[in-house]
Amino acid sequence: MKMRTFRYLTTEGWRGMNRHRGMTFTAVITMAAGLLVLGAFLVVSYNILDVLNGLENRKEVAIYLNPGLTEDDRLPIENRLQMHPAVDRFEFVTKEQAWEEFSTTMEAEGLLEAVGGNPLPDAYKVFFKPNFRDALTINVMADEVRAWEEVDEVITGGDWVQKLDDFAEIVMMITIAIGIAVALSIVAIVANTVRLTVLARDDLIEVMKLVGASENFIRLPFLSEGVLQSLMAGLLALGLLFGATTFLSREMDGIQFISPLWCAAFVGFAVLLGLMGSAFSLRQVLRRVGI
Repeated sequence: MKMRTFRYLTTEGWRGMNRHRGMTFTAVITMAAGLLVLGAFLVVSYNILDVLNGLENRKEVAIYLNPGLTEDDRLPIENRLQMHPAVDRFEFVTKEQAWEEFSTTMEAEGLLEAVGGNPLPDAYKVFFKPNFRDALTINVMADEVRAWEEVDEVITGGDWVQKLDDFAEIVMMITIAIGIAVALSIVAIVANTVRLTVLARDDLIEVMKLVGASENFIRLPFLSEGVLQSLMAGLLALGLLFGATTFLSREMDGIQFISPLWCAAFVGFAVLLGLMGSAFSLRQVLRRVGI
């Protein structure tokens, strides 16, 4: 789109909204309210997913080795782990390190003497790449490792990994459902506003037809109005969300606002809905006036 055309559409869009200030104000506030509901749940979802992502990083498999393995015996294991497509990195943990960590965590410094020896085996902690942290991949990999002759036992975390995946999926499904509901309401609001605007300028459209104005020349300013209204509503809702999130973050630690990428997607979503609503309404209404 040429800059001159962009300036023309923007100017005509503002003029159209200025002619019907009351209608525009009502539409923008109503759309902003709907977007605010969606945005509030986006902030909640963003913070939940951020916590889940931290837990995702803790998804690991513990591979306990058979007693008595030497460094040379462990080389085939490390080679296979390095070549595995799902493995991001791994750490070798000696039984002494494991016992020290256990003693520190459980505050059981005198337990070793009571037990009479260190019962923990040498082990590997295996961490997965971001795209391979689902329960199915982890369990498949664990079953594969259990078949290795050097391995005594493999611990995956099992149920909690599956529950974590299920919860993340539920959060995304609810977000999508709310997004669809808000999208339908905003498309309806924009469509109704543009329809009333077109009907209010019926005489002007007739004059434009008589002087030979093209179909696009008539349609585009109305589309511009719908887009501008949605843009204003999106920015207004985003500003209110930012203020509310900033206030809550002072009262509750750990709450954060959505990322710049999510902000851009949120406003872009609002603009797309405005364009869709305008296009839908124009196609119906302009047919009545012969365009």
